[in-house]
Amino acid sequence: MQIKKEILEFLRKGKNLLAFSYGSDSTALFYFLIQEKIEFDLAMINYKTRKNSDLEEDEAKKLAFKFNKQIFTISAPCFKNNFEKNARAFRYDFFEKICFKYHYDNLILAHHLNDQLEWFLMQLSRGAGVVELLGMSEFEKCKNYNLIRPLLFISKNKILNFLNKENIKYFNDESNENEKYFRNYIRKYFSNNFAKEFEKGLEKSFRYLQKDKEKLFDIKKIKEFKDLLICPKDEGYIAKTVKIQGIVLSAAQRKEALKNDCVLSGKIAIVYKNEKAIVFKYEVCEKLPKKFKEECRILKIPRLLRAYLYNHHISPSDFILQV
Repeated sequence: MQIKKEILEFLRKGKNLLAFSYGSDSTALFYFLIQEKIEFDLAMINYKTRKNSDLEEDEAKKLAFKFNKQIFTISAPCFKNNFEKNARAFRYDFFEKICFKYHYDNLILAHHLNDQLEWFLMQLSRGAGVVELLGMSEFEKCKNYNLIRPLLFISKNKILNFLNKENIKYFNDESNENEKYFRNYIRKYFSNNFAKEFEKGLEKSFRYLQKDKEKLFDIKKIKEFKDLLICPKDEGYIAKTVKIQGIVLSAAQRKEALKNDCVLSGKIAIVYKNEKAIVFKYEVCEKLPKKFKEECRILKIPRLLRAYLYNHHISPSDFILQV
């Protein structure tokens, strides 16, 4: 497997956390990072959905001990519906809390070329824009850490060849065969065979598409002020900014977000002021002081934003200077 030297050098300079499952992809990445002498620790979620779930967690702890790695584990609750969406939200919330609490600079994920194609097709089927279609990048800036995907342009075949060549043990996740999960359905009937037959062209295409996306969206146009993200009132930039906050917009949410100030998934709020979109974690306050409310009224501060400003001791007039 060949990974960009720039990515490896970047990882050598920071404190790293690897999202680990003991499946083929994260296991290959584990041993590749060991070979490259890059320091990292592990984070693992046990979804308790398979008979081997506890065994895999125990084996992961043994592997961490063997290589002197710290491992953070958690058992997920039983999600009654929309497993993929809820599991993803739970997963990234867990990672974010660890990175924040223990000061990890980089979260390393084992997404690969086939995953890119699966995601692309899933979003294409739902009616998505460029930001959602190209939802994965090798390097992605999040609020408290960097998201790094070293294997993003490496195919599943190459990953399996690496594991077989090095005689490395890993676990097969039998739930990957369950077609009730949309990703598995896309993988089985569309992406797997396509990726095998057109691997080289697929890699080139995604590299070109990523470069084109970077030209379309100037990340410098997204400003940060006291954990508020401020961007142009433009559909693409709003989608990109909301994604930084952890939500990939659906077609319906795109429509909702562009109509008026709103709260998405009960978590992320979007308000508009002076042709700018302000994206932030939605908060409430039982009772705002009368003086503060009056200042907000005079300065025409969007109502959904007022509690956030008050809770974070941000003067309404200081906020106005930013937009």
